[in-house]
Amino acid sequence: MDRLYKRPEFVDYDEAYSTFAKVRKDINNAITQENKEEIAKNLKDLKLGACQGNPIYMDLLAYYYKNGTWDLIPEDYDKYMQWEILSCARGNTYAIEKFQFLLNNAFEVIMSNENYKTIEYKNDIDENNILYVLGKNICKILAKELELFPIDIIAKKDVLNKYTQDKFIFYRKKIDEIVPKVIEFMLS
Repeated sequence: MDRLYKRPEFVDYDEAYSTFAKVRKDINNAITQENKEEIAKNLKDLKLGACQGNPIYMDLLAYYYKNGTWDLIPEDYDKYMQWEILSCARGNTYAIEKFQFLLNNAFEVIMSNENYKTIEYKNDIDENNILYVLGKNICKILAKELELFPIDIIAKKDVLNKYTQDKFIFYRKKIDEIVPKVIEFMLS
C-alpha cells in the first residue's frame, strides 16, 4: 500500500528564503527585459503552485501583490495580506518572520496567558521555535476565520486595491479577536 504524503510542519527558513530569492530574481529579470510572455508564464506558475499549497509561492504572490508588478498584477493590499496569512499558516518560516510585525501583540497575549506553560508543553514550544509555532497557529486560525482559500483568492479579479490605514486596522483587529481561539486551539 502506498504511503500518503505528509506535508512538513514547517518550511525550512533557508529553503524558503533561497527559493523565494531565486524565483523573484527570475521574474524580476523577465520584468527588466520586458518579456511579457515570460512574466505571464512565471506568474501563472506561481498561482498554480500557490493553489496546490506551496507556501513559498504563496509568499511570492504576497510580495508581488504588495506593490503590484508591472502591468500584470496591480497593487492589492487585501490579496497581499491573504497570501501572506496563508503562507504563514502553511508553516513558511521566512514568511512568519516577515509577518511578525503584525503578530507581536498576539504573541504577547498568548505568552502572558495563565496557561502558557501548558501551551508550551502541548505544542513542543522552545526558545528556538516559539516564533514559528505561535505565528503558524495564529495564521491558521486567522485563515479559517477569514475563510481564506487559495482557489478563491485566485478567482477574484485583479484590481487596484491600495493600502489604507483602515485595511491595516481591520487585519490587526481580526488578529486580536482570534487570540482567544488560538489559545483554546493550542490548549486542546
